[in-house]
Amino acid sequence: MPDWVGKMFYYKERPWHGKGVALDHLATAEEAIKYGGLDWEVEKIPIFTADGTPIKRRVAIVRKDLPHSDLNRVLGIVYPGFKPLQNKEAVELFDRLVGKGEPVYHTGGYLGNGEVIWLLAELPDKFRIFVRDDDEVRLFMLFTNSHDGTIAVDIRITIVRVVCWNTLKMALSDRSRFVYKRWHRGDYETIPHEIEALLEKEKAAIQEQFKRMAKRVLTEDEFRRILERLLPDPKPPQRQDERSRREYEWRLERVREEREAILRIFTEGTTLNGQRIEPEENAWAALNTVIAYIDHLRDVKNGDRYAHIHFGYGARLKERAYELLSSPS
Repeated sequence: MPDWVGKMFYYKERPWHGKGVALDHLATAEEAIKYGGLDWEVEKIPIFTADGTPIKRRVAIVRKDLPHSDLNRVLGIVYPGFKPLQNKEAVELFDRLVGKGEPVYHTGGYLGNGEVIWLLAELPDKFRIFVRDDDEVRLFMLFTNSHDGTIAVDIRITIVRVVCWNTLKMALSDRSRFVYKRWHRGDYETIPHEIEALLEKEKAAIQEQFKRMAKRVLTEDEFRRILERLLPDPKPPQRQDERSRREYEWRLERVREEREAILRIFTEGTTLNGQRIEPEENAWAALNTVIAYIDHLRDVKNGDRYAHIHFGYGARLKERAYELLSSPS
């Protein structure tokens, strides 16, 4: 999956990379296609070796809107039974679930050259959660689809903590209860009906989980041990040459600095988006400490920060933190 944004639109929160079309209103499905750069289709074409021999059991997925001379038109290599879900069809299906013609989309676009597309929609007010009286969490729904076969059609809940705009995708493993995936075998029309019944039940489960985390006392030492599992020391290199040793020492120093930076936020608090976040010794505060660090403070040297926190390594770190901090022990 590419780690950089190709094209996108956004409402309110300006992405760190400064790219994309800024909207002063939530987008409709039609506007999401237009401003997210999604008005194109893909097709499957046969592939050949350099001497012209056909390659069996594999085909290329290419963008139909780009000329044959443009190498960026090739999005991936897939099996012949792969049935693409075209962008317009995907947006229409998702809109039947969340928008129904109304403006609900905060962001949308594609990664790389179009290998992965996404839409983020805010759910109605009835799906808002209050962990405590002054701690509001809004539920969004994130739709992703790949044209290169790296991920399935994927629809899941994303939470946003209002006070600091921390983001966390919920149900991010196959063991989670709310995760909807459909591999690219066709029969996409049933997707909205299969998801609608799950939403209300999942909202109640998430709210109960967050409230339990807010009540669970977590000391500094306990959180330190969790961070050592979240960001473990790298293994020493098998090779003992100078270059390997220096690289290992750099990675070891980097991961320990990150653990200490997160721990300082947990013990001292921080200020994000003009809001002072006071320290608290509980699992809910610890989770939001990790998310705040990844979303707002972590140095992203390679790739795109927006892609990093929503789709890349940053997103996976947040998933793992939620797993560790939501477990009873």
